[in-house]
Amino acid sequence: MACPVCFGGEDEVVRESLNVGIFVLLGVTAVVLGVLARFIVVLARRSRASAHLVDHAPARRAPLDAVEGTPVP
Repeated sequence: MACPVCFGGEDEVVRESLNVGIFVLLGVTAVVLGVLARFIVVLARRSRASAHLVDHAPARRAPLDAVEGTPVP
């Protein structure tokens, strides 16, 4: 069944109110998506800026004694 307001309702105030409500919801959605995108960009920039602080070389591990599992001196 079709909504009488959406399909030719004669009450102009209700129709305008629904249109405004739809645009408000679209605006809120756009703002939330924009904030999320900005947050991702900020995280990417911070990650790139602090990349020089991290040592990317693999850690050297001491060989383990096969019997006891302790580091060999």
